[in-house]
Amino acid sequence: MVGVLILLLFTFSVQGSSLWDPEQPSLYEDPRAGDVGDLVTVVIMEDAQASQQADTETGQELGIELDPGVFLTDIFTRVNPSYSDRASSGGRTQRSGTIVGEITVQIVEVLDNGNFRIEGSKNLTVDGEAQELKLSGIIRPEDIDKHNIVESTRLADVDISYTGDGVIADKQRQSIFEWLLNWIF
Repeated sequence: MVGVLILLLFTFSVQGSSLWDPEQPSLYEDPRAGDVGDLVTVVIMEDAQASQQADTETGQELGIELDPGVFLTDIFTRVNPSYSDRASSGGRTQRSGTIVGEITVQIVEVLDNGNFRIEGSKNLTVDGEAQELKLSGIIRPEDIDKHNIVESTRLADVDISYTGDGVIADKQRQSIFEWLLNWIF
């Protein structure tokens, strides 16, 4: 009996624990973003191209003819007034732009139809050049994949802006002298 008591004193208590942790998401739940504040990564692959062409051609003619036998015909027949005006113009505008990247944004509103309004920005500085990428739009929950990623082509009312500021951006701007000459001419 004394041996059993000594054995009980030196025995460590064993606690049972479950594999289930209530703090972890369920194995059967979908961990997709769906609430205000949840994050979604947007893969931006935008390629925009526009082209416009215009051609114009106008013409105008004016002539005077006098019949013989009209008083003072000798004077008028020697003078042969005639007028002609031709004008043509053409123009072409072509523009293209490509943005490729990723940005993680936040759900800022769940709309009445269940879609999400998202917004986010990313600021980068590379060699003294400050660059800012902003994105906002509306996404459908079913367009978000299991890793909370959505393609930018799946967004509605999307607004993507990419701006830069620094030495290179400054060199691309017109000087006041160039602007003034373009304004005058």
